[in-house]
Amino acid sequence: MDKETYLSEIKNGLKELPEGEAVIEEIESHIEHHLLHSLQEGKSEAEAMQTLLLAFGTPADIVSSFKKEQPVTFRAFLMFHLFCNSALFAVGIAITMMYAWLESPIVHAIWKGISVSVWLILAAYIIYWVLIGYQGVREFGKRGEKLVFHTILISMVPNVIFMLVFLFNVIPAALFQSLLTPWFVGTCACATLLFPLFGRMGCYIGRRQLA
Repeated sequence: MDKETYLSEIKNGLKELPEGEAVIEEIESHIEHHLLHSLQEGKSEAEAMQTLLLAFGTPADIVSSFKKEQPVTFRAFLMFHLFCNSALFAVGIAITMMYAWLESPIVHAIWKGISVSVWLILAAYIIYWVLIGYQGVREFGKRGEKLVFHTILISMVPNVIFMLVFLFNVIPAALFQSLLTPWFVGTCACATLLFPLFGRMGCYIGRRQLA
């Protein structure tokens, strides 16, 4: 195996990884340095490649080791946050249904607690979207910024559906009277539209941490 084939197989195996280009450049630099050192010792190109294979392993070995080190994939990141946001809505729907249909002191106490904490809950929810951006950049570097944007757009689907349902009165607005004042509804609508911006803020914080 010559150097070009060796590098080509590594590039093909790692190009889909986050920060793949940077990883490939670093590996290529190490390989060039190792081969140059072997040639300076008087070895032929074939002997230098044999030494390289013994020191670094085959391209498949290198690709496998880097993929094992990657703890989170793009797909896993997106699906995790889509699940988290959808789960929050599912819990909210469950609590709302129990409040409407059950005469339970516990459920009513939970509803009352939510009613007096809506602004705190909204603040925590905004922080969650900032953390998506932060985590995306911390995990995947600069390439994570595009992933964060896609993740936020997809994860926003339940929010948009709820806004449309509420707007067209599919669910009676009176049911949420104790929760949704006009001022709070307007703030939530604006916050929803700004979720991508909150994600970018998280990306910026993540980049500063990596710098």
